[in-house]
Amino acid sequence: MPRIAVCNICLTMERMPDVHPKVPLVPARLEWKSGETMTMRDDDGLPKMVPQFDPVLEDFVERHGHGRDDREAIAGAIQIYATDQKTWDSIDVVQKVKGELQAQTGQWYEERDLYREDAISCYNSHGNPTADEGCPDYMSDAKMIGRGRFKDDDGKRHEIPPQFRQYLCYMCPFQHAYVQVELRRKRGLYDERFRLKGVKGRR
Repeated sequence: MPRIAVCNICLTMERMPDVHPKVPLVPARLEWKSGETMTMRDDDGLPKMVPQFDPVLEDFVERHGHGRDDREAIAGAIQIYATDQKTWDSIDVVQKVKGELQAQTGQWYEERDLYREDAISCYNSHGNPTADEGCPDYMSDAKMIGRGRFKDDDGKRHEIPPQFRQYLCYMCPFQHAYVQVELRRKRGLYDERFRLKGVKGRR
């Protein structure tokens, strides 16, 4: 579902791509370097379930740490607002959240769509590639949002399965104008004249 990430330290709001719909859910569990742990619970006392892999949210938290302790993020320095697609399509959710935050805090939040802006900038830097030319960076590690592999504080290595990684390519005009057309063509929804050629770097 569509999400908005808010940093209450630098007063920034960002539209955030959702996780892959098949990402497994796990209890929201926090662990500090001291060894202390906490499982977050809902109003009924049950563990809150969160995506096991959420590289976009991890990226946002890393960029908006501002040198603060993790506990501050938990206490509300960073907030995530999620809504269903129908609501997102029917009202301007970003403006609504922005207005509510301004009313609550008296502060004006800057709205950004960083990932889409970066995707369009990349598309333009490649000369607006077409189906015939292909895109040399399509789904490359350089266009991954966040990290695919990382070490935790204990030095243990973790890897996000490739199918659950996030890429700027998902928001690129090349993806929407050519790649999605090709996927639909393969499902028999288009005439053969719409065949996509030369998509470099596809997986």
